[in-house]
Amino acid sequence: MRGKGFTLIELLVVIAIIAILAAILFPVFARAREKARQTACVNNLKEIVLAALMYAQDYDEQGVMFGDGVDWGSMTYLWPYALQPYIKNSQIYDCPSADATWDGSARDCSMSYGIAYSDLAYYGWGVKLGIVRYPSSVVYFGDNSDCWINTGSSGNHLADRHNEVCNIAFFDGHVKAMKLSELQNPANKNLYFPDLH
Repeated sequence: MRGKGFTLIELLVVIAIIAILAAILFPVFARAREKARQTACVNNLKEIVLAALMYAQDYDEQGVMFGDGVDWGSMTYLWPYALQPYIKNSQIYDCPSADATWDGSARDCSMSYGIAYSDLAYYGWGVKLGIVRYPSSVVYFGDNSDCWINTGSSGNHLADRHNEVCNIAFFDGHVKAMKLSELQNPANKNLYFPDLH
């Protein structure tokens, strides 16, 4: 007569089924977790772009500059420091999926987001709001590996860290996720990164 316990074969079958289910579900859980982080990142970028638009309203429709001064050597602060009165939370500059964190100091460039340099923001000036013809397609801020987006080379420094998409804040204030291949396609350069000099 058979006892009430499991045989070794039955136990191995159950372990194999659990291992197969885990192998199927763990990537799904990882994607879901990254999607939640992407949503938090979208909210951060929305706060940043709205702060930049408020800044422009206070400065006669002049957009936020990359940094004051005429070059890196003469600069005393970068654009996040200029937006601090409108945000008041330095954690907004830290994407939950990025390693870089902004320490809140005036010249620290190690953050998760970048500004469109040099077409929309440069040393000592930011572009006037009215000069941008199609603000809903022009990249203003985005997921980044530095504090600036190289607009001269179709968004170099952008990072696709959210399930292979990059969160982008546009000049009109909306934020959306996009593939880097679309953003960095040379055919789209004048659409997303127009030369406004």
